[in-house]
Amino acid sequence: MGHHVATFWYLSTDDPAALFRSGVRSDPGFARRLLSRLYPKITVASLGHFPLNRSASAGAGEIYIGSFPGLTVVQTPISHPVKPSETDPVWLRLVDTPTVLEFSHDPDSGVSGFGRWESGTLVRSFAAADDRIVEDEGMPLPFERPYWAGEFPLEGADDNPLALPFSASALLHAAHRDWLGFDLEPGGLDVPVDGFATDGRREVRQHTPPGPALHLADGPGRAELHAAARRDAGEDDDTTASPYYDDDYERIPFADRARSSGRGLRGLASGLAGGLAGRVGDVVRKGAGPLRRGRNDPSAGTRDRRSHPGDRDHGHHPDDRDHA
Repeated sequence: MGHHVATFWYLSTDDPAALFRSGVRSDPGFARRLLSRLYPKITVASLGHFPLNRSASAGAGEIYIGSFPGLTVVQTPISHPVKPSETDPVWLRLVDTPTVLEFSHDPDSGVSGFGRWESGTLVRSFAAADDRIVEDEGMPLPFERPYWAGEFPLEGADDNPLALPFSASALLHAAHRDWLGFDLEPGGLDVPVDGFATDGRREVRQHTPPGPALHLADGPGRAELHAAARRDAGEDDDTTASPYYDDDYERIPFADRARSSGRGLRGLASGLAGGLAGRVGDVVRKGAGPLRRGRNDPSAGTRDRRSHPGDRDHGHHPDDRDHA
């Protein structure tokens, strides 16, 4: 049985591209709920947050999920050949939306395919390698016409009498652009997702950069607003429970920021600079005392040498003091 990576898009919005241009963040809570339905008996492990368009495809035992208002995207390996019309109904019913899209590619066989369902009904599916058609269901859509007309011929097609008048992967990307308004490529729109492992591996510990992060807003951040909403609802207001807690610019409380000498970024930056200068000054002052005593006390060097009578016996280089 073959296998491939499939990417499903569940749409109830007419302009997915505009959604990602807005810089919206994926909802990890919704992703966890989907996983509990797909794998109710498995403990999944987080693989972190990253842009789908700039990451490697989901590997064995992995699933990437991005959930946004009016759109959910899921990428995962599928254990059967590329044939959209035979997609397991579990994937088609995973999210209740009027439109479901599927894009698949198998690098081993060279087969690329895409499918579109409207209200649960297959409208169009196509799968092919450059020299053979695997399936062709439904009427070709307008974006396909230039490809079938030979306007984008396959390179080297003259050497293969069975070659299609286009590259199968090129037609897949054309479907992506027509249906979603953008292509999933490193230089395109970022599609943030949360990655998860379903094969029992250990969870990847998330790294939080040290020190305070600059908060660019002149008001409470999303984590603080989320905590306030929890307090109003009588729940625990711990900000670490917020889905926005991992945002770098959410890690410095607005109340602390308000105590800085100015407003906004300029005030916060000056406050942080002052704090850093103060810490450097403390270190210099603490270190100046011992240095000063060592310079003025003629017996300081003698005490140091006496305290380590066996330096040379333990293999120390005779010039170690010169390199200290």
